[in-house]
Amino acid sequence: MPITRRDFVVGSLATSVAGKISATHLTSPMLADDLSSQPITGVKVGLPVKLEDNQGDTWIAAWAADDNLYSPSDDCSGFRKACNSNVAFNRIEGSDPLHLTGTTINPMLEYGVASQAGPDGCNWKSTGCMWIDGALYLCVSRHLYGDDSGDIKKRQTAENASIIKSTDLGKTWTRTAQQNYDHSMFPGRRFSTPYFIQYGYGHDESVADNSNEYVYATSNNGFWDCGDDMVLGRVARSKLALLNGKDWEYYIGGDGMKPAAWASNMGQAKQLVVAPGKFGMTGAVYLAAQRRYFMIAWYYPAGGGKMPGAGTHSVWDFYESPRPWGPWTPINSYESTPAGLYSPEVCPKFQSGNHIVAITAGYWNSPPDYRLTIVPLELETRHG
Repeated sequence: MPITRRDFVVGSLATSVAGKISATHLTSPMLADDLSSQPITGVKVGLPVKLEDNQGDTWIAAWAADDNLYSPSDDCSGFRKACNSNVAFNRIEGSDPLHLTGTTINPMLEYGVASQAGPDGCNWKSTGCMWIDGALYLCVSRHLYGDDSGDIKKRQTAENASIIKSTDLGKTWTRTAQQNYDHSMFPGRRFSTPYFIQYGYGHDESVADNSNEYVYATSNNGFWDCGDDMVLGRVARSKLALLNGKDWEYYIGGDGMKPAAWASNMGQAKQLVVAPGKFGMTGAVYLAAQRRYFMIAWYYPAGGGKMPGAGTHSVWDFYESPRPWGPWTPINSYESTPAGLYSPEVCPKFQSGNHIVAITAGYWNSPPDYRLTIVPLELETRHG
């Protein structure tokens, strides 16, 4: 049975209160796979809602202390044609996820105008974004478009990622673009598309998996579109703000609650999921109501986005897990055409019971689709 707008909005109206309570008032440490855990068995996808007055892709929402969402957008003019940027940064406001408004607060000019390449032939793109401990964190990396990457499937490659930090809600950032170019935090491609695992407002709830002590991030093997696998990294929460790649370690297998499951060499990282050509860059979110982790993988069946006709047809594969390190179980899939919705990410806000939303964008050659788009999702669960 399809999700109706009334069903979704009724479920989401209480989110600013109920969602925040679930994210900040969990006081007893409980395991993510205990009796209250509800494995996710299916996902129903509602009708996409396209927001007006914006243009861009790769939206990743962070839920800040002012109750607003903050998100990058790539290859964009932002809201109301505020810029022409490789990466811009935006504030998104509203209590109804299907009626949001936005403002571009920083055109991120040091990261170049849209498609502007550097001496390495690549340009800047954003990946994960998160609010934690009074600051916004945004990941950026160097990308080479599929027409030039040399990949047989014309996939867009990514390399040399770094994390930047803002303590004034996106107005200014450290490190600088030049620092990130000269000395990336995560050299190479193995951890070049990091997405933070989001835990809702403030990330200060007491849940399992040491998530009050560590910040986790996933990355595929160095592609914007149609990557092949996913690995997991973490950093001590107390060291995140130092923006030092050497502080990070990577899951290599075993019980992720134990130090032996982690190593400082990203080359040793264990693949959490292997799905060749089906893992465009994406991240996971912790769902407090289900006490499960949820992730949307995506890909173009025709190959990389620059393959003829590829951008009009995308597939989302839904995964769930009791832990950040797995086991990750595929649930079901969703096909999008002709909009070809891509780079979906679950919003940490607007979570109420089994109702959540994904933020995404559609085919870049179709102006009506190439904008911030909200997709309602209804989860089907069973009690563990």
